Amino acid sequence: MKPTSTHKSHVTSLSSYQYLGGKAVTSKLCSVLDIDEYQDLADVFNIPRGTVSTWHSRETTPFEIAIRSHLATGVSLHWLLLDEGEAFPHINTSMTEANLDTLILPHYRLKSGQLAPLSALSFDQVLLKQSTNEPPLLIALQTATATLIIDKNDTLPISGNYLISIDQLMSINDIQRLPANQLVLHYGQSSVTIAQDDIEIIGKVIISIDHV
Repeated sequence: MKPTSTHKSHVTSLSSYQYLGGKAVTSKLCSVLDIDEYQDLADVFNIPRGTVSTWHSRETTPFEIAIRSHLATGVSLHWLLLDEGEAFPHINTSMTEANLDTLILPHYRLKSGQLAPLSALSFDQVLLKQSTNEPPLLIALQTATATLIIDKNDTLPISGNYLISIDQLMSINDIQRLPANQLVLHYGQSSVTIAQDDIEIIGKVIISIDHV
């Protein structure tokens, strides 16, 4: 005898999805988990290394691994499996209910000139108040030597370190403004003068926290 129910679903049909597979998924997993080699996924998820190779050769979608990643990190399944939206869309630059002095920041590293998402970063708002009086739009960027707090609302290059994009490749560079909308970009011991329109300013580094 079938159980009776007073609830009636209004869903008449569910559309199918075109899921990503193979390296399209594993590259995203490596980015979220801060892994450089595909085969290291086997160690993280405790699976045979040959399984990862099979995903690549057969363009397989590792659904169970995707769900485990979502539960562990909060990464969006829409982003991971469908390439839609942001990796962590629920993360905003806002105060948490638990601690009004703590900001939860989107957190990235640069990989091949692109922002690769990491787990969210908690940040003490007291440090921010000492650095700026303007309402910021913040992200955190992990480098080899420091964690940088970047204000994406500050896109007018005057003087300081900025996250910039040249030919759709991002980097952190020291910039000094010159007359006639000219900028001096410093690359290590070298520098070059370019027009402001030749680059895109993503945001300014307002705080740098050196790694110990």
